[in-house]
Amino acid sequence: MSRTGDHDRIGRFRNERARGRWLAGYDSTIAGWPVTGDALDVPTRFGPTRAYRYGPSDGMPIVLLSGIGGCALGWVYSVGPLSHANPVYAVDPIGGAGRSVQTAPLRDVDDLVAWLIELLDGLDVPAARLVGYSYGGWYALHTARKAPDRVVSLTMVESGGFAPIGVRHYLWGLPAGLALLGPPATRRLAARWLHTPSLLRVEDLSVSVQATYQYRGQLPPMRPFSDEELHAVATPTLVLLGEKSSLHRSSLVKQRVEPLMPNATVEIIPGVGHSLPLDLPDEVNARILRFT
Repeated sequence: MSRTGDHDRIGRFRNERARGRWLAGYDSTIAGWPVTGDALDVPTRFGPTRAYRYGPSDGMPIVLLSGIGGCALGWVYSVGPLSHANPVYAVDPIGGAGRSVQTAPLRDVDDLVAWLIELLDGLDVPAARLVGYSYGGWYALHTARKAPDRVVSLTMVESGGFAPIGVRHYLWGLPAGLALLGPPATRRLAARWLHTPSLLRVEDLSVSVQATYQYRGQLPPMRPFSDEELHAVATPTLVLLGEKSSLHRSSLVKQRVEPLMPNATVEIIPGVGHSLPLDLPDEVNARILRFT
């Protein structure tokens, strides 16, 4: 592929002004978190990757992977509770907004797995408990399949990959993003209609949402898992699904996954949709901690 073609496949902000303004809000948000972490920049062949380390120095690390285009900000409600007794790394994935800088294209899921393993190497983490939300859960499962010695356990929070992405998901995502920019009355209505109570906490999420409009990601498509891929994962796995998910029919996912993955537990959380770690963080954190 030509250099021009590679450049076209690298995620970036719309322009330098957008980058500067968004990163200023990002840095301010991270600085205001109730827990303090160490910012680490790890070189990889796909670009330097930012991760924040929280919690004690000893123990099996938990690595938090956000959804498509997301960053460490998506774990605002999780880093504190999860790091009480465990080292926790909240990651700005390559290809999304954040302090990581993509320098080479991610052409397929093999590149995503290679990037994640290089990140773990750079963090001096021989093996970890991976927690992936949405797109992060998708490539976390592929990492457990391709490099099982690096993944002690896997928690997939409203992960993609169990079904093709349909119109329902876009009919949820667009109004949810617009509602965050609207007045309180609009957010209250949308929170009920979209089964997304996190819309009522706009002060914690506004910077993350702005990234959707300021950053142009270039990530591999999230193709559905085959039965063979699911069956190949022997890693202990917890699958957390929102009953009202727009991404898939949660009951059908449960029916499919449990026979194919004997070491997997599938739990459906009532009343909420796709943005599970933001909508019911206490519930999600408690289930992660019980599992890990």
